[in-house]
Amino acid sequence: MAEPLKQEGVVSYDTFSMPDPPQTTTNEQKSSLSVPGRSNGNSNGANRLATFQTGSDEEVRQSRVTFNDDRVNIEGVEYDDRNQSVAHQFEMDDEHREQWDNKTQFYMGVVSYAVGLGNVWRFPYLCQKNGGGAFLIPYSIMMVLGGLPLFLIELGIGQRLRTGPVGVWNAIHPNLGGIGVSEAVVSYLVALYYNVIITWCLYYFFRSFTFELPWASCPQFNGTDVVECAKSSSPTSYFWNRNALQTSGSIGEVEGFNMHLLLSLIVAWVLIYLCVMKGIKSSGKVMYATATFPYVVTTIFFIRSVSLDGAMEGFSYMFHPDLKMLYDPNVWLDAATQIFYSMGLGFGGLIAFGSYNPLRNNCVRDVKILAFINLATSFYTAVVVFCVLGYMAHNNMHTCIQGDMMKMVEVYPDLFPKLEDVQAAFTDDTWKELIADGFTSKYEKMKDVSAMCDYHKIITEAAEGTGLAFVVFTEAIIKFPFPPLWSFLFFLMLISLGLGSMFGTLEGVITSLNDSQLIQLKKPVLTAILCGSACFIGLIFATNAGQYWVSLFDHFAGSYGLMCVAFMEVIAVIYVYGYERFVRDIEFMTGEKVSQYWIFTWRFISPLIMFFLFITSVVSCFNKLPTYYTYDKETAKLRETEYPPWALWIALFMVILAISPLIIVFFIRKFKIIAAEPNIPAASKRLNATQSTTYMLKSEQSFNRMTESSVSVMMTETANGPERKPQQSSHSA
Repeated sequence: MAEPLKQEGVVSYDTFSMPDPPQTTTNEQKSSLSVPGRSNGNSNGANRLATFQTGSDEEVRQSRVTFNDDRVNIEGVEYDDRNQSVAHQFEMDDEHREQWDNKTQFYMGVVSYAVGLGNVWRFPYLCQKNGGGAFLIPYSIMMVLGGLPLFLIELGIGQRLRTGPVGVWNAIHPNLGGIGVSEAVVSYLVALYYNVIITWCLYYFFRSFTFELPWASCPQFNGTDVVECAKSSSPTSYFWNRNALQTSGSIGEVEGFNMHLLLSLIVAWVLIYLCVMKGIKSSGKVMYATATFPYVVTTIFFIRSVSLDGAMEGFSYMFHPDLKMLYDPNVWLDAATQIFYSMGLGFGGLIAFGSYNPLRNNCVRDVKILAFINLATSFYTAVVVFCVLGYMAHNNMHTCIQGDMMKMVEVYPDLFPKLEDVQAAFTDDTWKELIADGFTSKYEKMKDVSAMCDYHKIITEAAEGTGLAFVVFTEAIIKFPFPPLWSFLFFLMLISLGLGSMFGTLEGVITSLNDSQLIQLKKPVLTAILCGSACFIGLIFATNAGQYWVSLFDHFAGSYGLMCVAFMEVIAVIYVYGYERFVRDIEFMTGEKVSQYWIFTWRFISPLIMFFLFITSVVSCFNKLPTYYTYDKETAKLRETEYPPWALWIALFMVILAISPLIIVFFIRKFKIIAAEPNIPAASKRLNATQSTTYMLKSEQSFNRMTESSVSVMMTETANGPERKPQQSSHSA
């Protein structure tokens, strides 16, 4: 028997020779597989136990061997006829592994992690941006073909390998270690602008401490409403653009700092630092509160919003698709990216959550339940938003019609001497019919002066841009009895959701740096550097052009980087780790057969969709420059504007920054460009086997809770057969 190859925390055996089967009359007998190691007391060395070189108490359990005329079967061992190799798999004691108290706590933890500002703020904004109900079509398709398969990959691989996001990709293949680095970079870029949403919430929260909300009515000058506010769709829209953000005319017009937002930004980063510095230890009760409180508040808003005038028209608009939008690949990219945000995909958090589940947990059922909850939450929130949008559009439509009626008095003074006469002759509905008919010959002169009020156009302009949720929900708040109380509760909810997501996002970056040991600093110091640098970079968001910079980061920093990370995750698990092995893992953990839907989407549909969307989105950027909404002070409306070339160069830099670790780490490790590689966790060295899934290093920080579960051996000689050259094994736990 060949000597074992020894590595810290790992025992692997180069080859072994099977003993000749006993000469008996039966075709099958049992024996014990002898492996080298510490003797258990027998003088002849039989039944020895393999031990770890680190001095740990973990030992390989004895395996029973069953052999017959043409096959050797080892208990707990998978045999690969193609590679002529076997892999011994066993489960270690998980008593030291941190786990969820119960299944409900796991569900609450995932819901609390995934359901956040992305559902309340981003999803309705994307619906409005991408044609209302039309966005629901690509969103649902991307959920089924992209979101669900990747959701199961992240939860399943974390549950099977029993480790966090940093080490999983190095364990699958060291050349793919850049996936973890890219996840950290994307998380940092997203944290930069995600915290600005919390900053806005803090400002509105502080302004709620009053008996009359400042956005309830237009400010007045000499007893009359400010002209700009009167032209806007509502006082809430004017307050958002002119008071809260002090919005400039374009992304290049910085115009200095918005002092109250600058102060709120600093407060937000200080709050995050104080929490992350000490670490986050959430109890089950906290998870129950953070997961259920948003649903209670949203339900209250839903009950109030559906009772508003025009709410059903807004609800109908949400499910009225503008199918022309489906030809735009950016709509599909937005849908895919929103799936990642709303489900927490591509950031690594779900891998950690899955690693804390019991090994025999039915993760397939969990994925279906949690995906349904997430999808229902996004739709539920969108219903509330569009009901309020319908109310705002109803009021704006009425205002537009009243303006037309005043022009009727001017054009036909003989027929309608006063406005009251026109109002008595026509209702809003009959006036809409006149507009639809292009006015009859009796009122033909109105064609030249009428605003031709269009409800579809009005509802799309009722509230647009990144601040849609702020405008819509603040509009709903002033319809409640004692609005300051509801404003206080609503923005407290948003702050809680945002901070919870920010903690997890920033912890992923900090953990990655700590585990890689690239920076030898204590956690409080490292956290201070990260938060301080993010706050410094985030100063651009506290300028008068801050809203436009949030749009730039949201469109490029997260979407393209997340798409690449998700694509590489699928490739790593399905094509490097192996879909057959992963299917066996899922069946072993769930006790159920994996359906063809999962296999087909993993192998073909999901990676092809992500690759195709990324390529077409890049191509579309060259065919048509990306746009954003700018605020026009003269009309008090938002208008679609192309990004300037210099802004697109910044966007390209962010995309390259997020993707480059995938390429850099691959070339460094593949071609050994750097001889003294940084001490990255689980950077596996070749042990006479393929690099993929050979072993994991227990001594590294990212695996301090990991379960080692693999000893691979190579078969070189069958019973009474000639010795063969060992083949490389590709099996592992």
